[in-house]
Amino acid sequence: AQRLRHIKPKTEGVILGFYPNFPETHITLSLKGSGEEVVTARLDAVAGEIKKILGAYVFSTQGETMEAVAGRLLLEKGVTVALAESCTGGLIGHRLTNVPGSSRYVEGGVIAYSNHLKTALIDVNEETLKQHGAVSAETAQEMAKGVRGRTGSHLGLAVTGIAGPEGGSKEKPVGTVYLGLSQGDGLYSKGYRFRGNREQVKQNSAAMALDWIRRHLNGYPFLPGI
Repeated sequence: AQRLRHIKPKTEGVILGFYPNFPETHITLSLKGSGEEVVTARLDAVAGEIKKILGAYVFSTQGETMEAVAGRLLLEKGVTVALAESCTGGLIGHRLTNVPGSSRYVEGGVIAYSNHLKTALIDVNEETLKQHGAVSAETAQEMAKGVRGRTGSHLGLAVTGIAGPEGGSKEKPVGTVYLGLSQGDGLYSKGYRFRGNREQVKQNSAAMALDWIRRHLNGYPFLPGI
């Protein structure tokens, strides 16, 4: 609402509604008029102004889920993905495979909850875990690279973090989550701090991971983190 406060003079009667739908925000546009074509054209024009202001934050104008948008991009670009999940416990894979036809771009994934499985199944270096910990940018990168190498997928996506309510520290409080992404010679990672209970941290982590797919394939920058 704050980002769009200056658009009101341009709306000409269009009413904007803002509805939190955790972890997303949905915006509705309403307008009363005598002709459907005129009303539709006006709504489309205002929607275009909103997209200009919000930019890459807008992931759909058709009511699609984030996993559907990510899946469509993977399919269009001929990219397959494999997942290495720790704190999300398979939630990212669950959301991606809820989309019909996802077998065309989802290779599979590994739920590497323990350090032992991180090293045994997706080739995370034991020294990396000792020096940086399981919840770190370095580990997230190696998880992403490892699962991509193990599966032969084009894209490797990893998440590791502290969902809580226990396990946090002063340096890495509950809600600290690191994402990693590997494709070709590119290797990326970034940390985030999510608020909320255990379920909310997991939901936020999964949503951010799916958004990483969307942003990466569209050439958008990742959202800033810690």
